[in-house]
Amino acid sequence: MTGCSTADSSSEPAGAAPAERPLLTKAEANKTVDAYQKLNNQANAKRSASLMAKAEGGAVLAMDQAYFTQIPALDKSDVADNIARFVYVNRTFYIPPASSKANWFLVRTQGAHLTHGKPGKLWSKDIRFLVFKRSGDGWRMVVARDFEGSEVAKVPHIALDKAGLMKVADPDTKIGKTAPSQLPELVTDLWVTGGSTTPLANTSALRIGRSWHTERGDNLDDHAWVDFKKTAPQAGDVFAAKTADGGALVLSDSAVDETFLAKDLQSYINLGDSDKPFVKHNPDAQMSKVVRHYVQTEIGLISADGKPAVYSIGTQVTKVDATPTADINA
Repeated sequence: MTGCSTADSSSEPAGAAPAERPLLTKAEANKTVDAYQKLNNQANAKRSASLMAKAEGGAVLAMDQAYFTQIPALDKSDVADNIARFVYVNRTFYIPPASSKANWFLVRTQGAHLTHGKPGKLWSKDIRFLVFKRSGDGWRMVVARDFEGSEVAKVPHIALDKAGLMKVADPDTKIGKTAPSQLPELVTDLWVTGGSTTPLANTSALRIGRSWHTERGDNLDDHAWVDFKKTAPQAGDVFAAKTADGGALVLSDSAVDETFLAKDLQSYINLGDSDKPFVKHNPDAQMSKVVRHYVQTEIGLISADGKPAVYSIGTQVTKVDATPTADINA
């Protein structure tokens, strides 16, 4: 015989608000990551852009599909390393409440080699954050960026509510003088102007981004001109989570175009080997104008007093437009 009680042990105490419901459970999020990495490994093995589209979305998908296009022109050993089978380990899930209307969740993780079907050696001690966004037929990974090296110490504590759910930050609401939605423009400014007046903190990612601008003409002679311009992002997503110190963690995507222009009718530009797979018509021709279209993803922090910093920027050529000199001189 079992004991019985007339009291409902599942009822809330008088006056207590019902617990927040998560966007999805941690078990569901874990299965989502498992499914993603399986599809990603399969797509890499087959160099399949269509299969990758079942695992990824947004800027990350555009970047990986473009990488597949470039593979014939890239170093084979580098390609093997870049698309080797992997698994994400040491996962921590940050899931928003369903009431937040957010359609994404965040994963803190580390990558490891997949050896004989099991996790092997970690890639590094770097910490990666992944964003998974809900699409019409499931979840897609849309941003993946790292805190690297000594800057792993900057990895923030994500703010949680009483139910242990992630507090989402409004991308357009300023923290101090900076809104999370400003991060993409701050990143592209490094390419376009060198960030001469940037409020971004001095990080390794800032220095690398600035070097694209300051070194843009290093491999050119006096017969060609090159510059960067901001352009519309692939997805235009900004994902922001509040941090425990009152700031925000921000992951987003941005885009820039790099334009090379021959300075006179006797000058020309030769495509680099990694550009040629994007140009179907006569890629070996002498060009008068070349435009590289870059898609980027970035991760950064905004401090409680509004000071922004970027810690990692991924950059990938996704399209190349080339105009042969013959078309100009005809």
